[in-house]
Amino acid sequence: MFIRPICSEELNVFAAFSDKPQTNERFLAYLTQMWNEGYIRPELCFVAEEAGEIIGRIVYWKLPSLNNFLEIDFLEISLSANYLEVGAELLVRSLEMLNLPANTIIQHTLDIPYPISTPFNSVASIELLEQFGFSLIRETCRFELQATTQEIMPSKRLLFRTLDDVGEDTFIDAIECVSSGSLDRTIKQEMEEMGAFEYADEYFKRMKALKYKSTWWQLAYTLDKALVGLVMPAENDGGAIIGYLGVVPEQRGYGYAKELLAQATQTLLSDGATRIRSDADVNNIPMVAAFGRAGYNQFALRKEYRRRLFTSVEN
Repeated sequence: MFIRPICSEELNVFAAFSDKPQTNERFLAYLTQMWNEGYIRPELCFVAEEAGEIIGRIVYWKLPSLNNFLEIDFLEISLSANYLEVGAELLVRSLEMLNLPANTIIQHTLDIPYPISTPFNSVASIELLEQFGFSLIRETCRFELQATTQEIMPSKRLLFRTLDDVGEDTFIDAIECVSSGSLDRTIKQEMEEMGAFEYADEYFKRMKALKYKSTWWQLAYTLDKALVGLVMPAENDGGAIIGYLGVVPEQRGYGYAKELLAQATQTLLSDGATRIRSDADVNNIPMVAAFGRAGYNQFALRKEYRRRLFTSVEN
């Protein structure tokens, strides 16, 4: 078995992996868009070959400005091949060739239903990930809102100040505050590993790697100027998202999440978004409920697996 990265001239061959032309066309269109936007490059796409035939492929996705976070976008093995054997070889050899720095986080998400029709076997994928040291970090409900003519009423009890108004330091302090006691498992784990302020600072940097306008990111205050929470809408490769939304601990239980979500939603719609997506940890029952009350529809479940490379080269 031979593992290698592809070159740009192989894009059409790389995309034509399934026996379904429409699936291959959708994958080619997606991959072309990601290449043009810089999220995926030829050196992040690898194939497993046997006797000159492609029997597996893996695609990594990364934010151009972040060197320590990598998403496995696709990992697909031919039905005629041994999934665990080929998948393990693809993972090991591709990561060796990428020569990632220490403490790189590698993540893979499994959506149910799977977004692109492929010979996808979630049971085998989970077995492969666990065999390779990945851990399930959280399960989320995925929500979506299509652009609507329905009027979104602004909050009558909150005042909003943009990132430009308050400055980055104040905004990072607010991220630290709203993350305290979070029901989101990823936030809890990373705060324990990194420390509260370090987590807030790192998360702010991750969010800045996405597409956003500084006027979109806002802190919410009561009429007597007490901090209530924050909203961080943004855009990723899939379009408009509610990147982060949080309420400070002492203000929880008063229905503010719905008003913050309305503010973030209206901000994106006013800027031309036609579809908005977001995820909420299944354990975060108040946030799941808030999306439902705001008219968002749940369209999928997601399992997020993650592994951290503690050294620069791992076998």
